[in-house]
Amino acid sequence: MTNGSAAGPGRRVLVVDDDDALLRTVRLALEDDGYAVDTALSGEEALGLVKRRRPDLIMLDVNMPGVDGWEVLSRLRAAAGQQTPVVVMTGGFNLQDQALASGAQGYLGKPFELDDLLAAVGAHVGLPMDGSHEVAPDAGVANRQM
Repeated sequence: MTNGSAAGPGRRVLVVDDDDALLRTVRLALEDDGYAVDTALSGEEALGLVKRRRPDLIMLDVNMPGVDGWEVLSRLRAAAGQQTPVVVMTGGFNLQDQALASGAQGYLGKPFELDDLLAAVGAHVGLPMDGSHEVAPDAGVANRQM
C-alpha cells in the first residue's frame, strides 16, 4: 500500500455505502494508509455528516435504499459554497459516464482491489474545486478524472 501522507496527513475521507462489511474493509484500508475516515450507511446520514464536517473526499455508492447516491450527489452539487470531490463506487455497468456527467470527479467499479481504491482516493483527495470540477493545481486543468 502507498503512504496516505503523500496526499496530505490527516486528510478526511467520507465513505458512503449500505454494505457494512465493505465500509469496514474500506475504512481499515484508508486508515492504514494514513487517512481519517468517516462512514455512512445511508444517503441521509452522509448528507448530515457533510454538513457537520466537510471531508476532503467522498467515496459514494449510488445504489442505496432511500436517498441514493445519485440524489446525494445532486444535493451536494446544488449546495452553495465550497465543493468536495466525489468518487462514485458502483457495481453497475456503464455508469462511469453518468457519474461524471452528474458531477462526480471519478468512478470506481465494484468489486475493486484495494490498490485501485487507494489510487482513486490519492488522485482526488483534497484537490481544489471550481464549481463541480477539480482543478489540478500544477497544470491548471479543470475536471481531472481517472
